[in-house]
Amino acid sequence: MTENAKKLTFVLVVAVSLDGKITNGKKEGTEWTSKEDQKFFKSELDRADVVVLGRKTFEAIPRPLTPRNRIIFSQSPLVKGVSPSAETGVVYFKGSQTKLLTLLKKMKWNRVVVAGGASIYDWFLKNKLVDEIYLTLEPVVFGSGKPFLKKGNFGGNWTLVSVKKLNEKGTLLLHYKK
Repeated sequence: MTENAKKLTFVLVVAVSLDGKITNGKKEGTEWTSKEDQKFFKSELDRADVVVLGRKTFEAIPRPLTPRNRIIFSQSPLVKGVSPSAETGVVYFKGSQTKLLTLLKKMKWNRVVVAGGASIYDWFLKNKLVDEIYLTLEPVVFGSGKPFLKKGNFGGNWTLVSVKKLNEKGTLLLHYKK
């Protein structure tokens, strides 16, 4: 298979609490996840051609970022506290599924990691773009915070490919495919 003939693959990567939250209260970020999950997350990002993030998730990531291609879903090309000219490999995106697929093809980006937040996960699932899900289940309960998914019709069935215990606390990494 040639470089240009590689299949476009969307991989959703998410860490959730036992009560299905991706944030602890209102605070954005994943500092609450285990070091084992953070190591896995970094390895998945390193395998990707591009990472898709929502603006709030992008803003919550500590700087400096490891250089990589990123698509930031945003209603505005300006992100709080970040100079667009200072961020290399960043594309600010507002548009349709068709526009996104055109952009990915133009840039020759085939492995796309969808890294959050909740609205981004919803958008990709509702548009039936997700091929794989890596879900890290952390053994914590927040009670409040953003849910992984909002109510909606996401459709489809998933097949569990693997379950891996990441640490002695009981952090689990679940891998699903469409």
